[in-house]
Amino acid sequence: MLTITARIEKRMVWPYGTPEPQPQFPDSTGYAAQWVGDAARAGFSFFGWSPDLKGPRYHVSYALLCSPERDCFVIIGVGTILSMNLRGTWIYTHATDDRVFCSTDNQSCVEIDVARRWRSQLAPVRTFTELIQRHRKLLQDERVTVQPFAAGREADEFKSLREERYQAISRQGLIAFTDTSATHWRYSYWGAFKLASLNYTIGLLRGVTGGRIPKCA
Repeated sequence: MLTITARIEKRMVWPYGTPEPQPQFPDSTGYAAQWVGDAARAGFSFFGWSPDLKGPRYHVSYALLCSPERDCFVIIGVGTILSMNLRGTWIYTHATDDRVFCSTDNQSCVEIDVARRWRSQLAPVRTFTELIQRHRKLLQDERVTVQPFAAGREADEFKSLREERYQAISRQGLIAFTDTSATHWRYSYWGAFKLASLNYTIGLLRGVTGGRIPKCA
C-alpha cells in the first residue's frame, strides 16, 4: 500500500508560493505564533508566509526563515491536508560535501531521502528553541562543516538545493519528472518501494524509541 501510494502521488520540486505577510489560513492551535515568535526573538530573519501550491486539498501555509548565522533555513508549516491537521517545523543545513541535514519535530513531516544524501532527525520537542538546539547538536555529532546560505539569497539558494536534489535522484532512476520543465515528479517503482521500506522501518524504530534510534537517517 505504501509503495503504491508513493508511486501514484505527483509531487512538486518547489511547493512554496510567493511569501505574504500573514498565513493564508487561520491557526487556532497557536503553534504558528509561538514557533515563529520564538525564532524571531532568536534573531532569525522572517521572509513571509508561503501558500502551498500543491492544490486545493492543501490548506497549508509555510513560514520561511533563516538563522542570523545563515547556517539554518527554517520552514514552519501549519494548516490542514484533507481535513487532517499539520503542524511541523523543518530546519535545514547545507554541508560543504553537499549533504543536507534536517531536523523536525513531527513524525508526519519526515520523508526519508531515497538517495541518502539528505539526512533527517526526528526531535519531538515542544519549543523552537529546543529544536534548534537539537539540530545544532546533530551537526556537532556528525562533524558537519556548514556551507552558509548567501546573504539576501537564502530562499533562492535553498530552492536551488531542492532542484539539484531531484535532478540527482532522477539520474539514479528513483524518480521521473512528469513535465518538461522538471517542476513535478513521481517516484519510479523502485524508488517508491525503497521509500516505503525506509519510511516504514525507520519510522517504526523512531516511534518506539521517541526518535532516538536512528538519530540521523
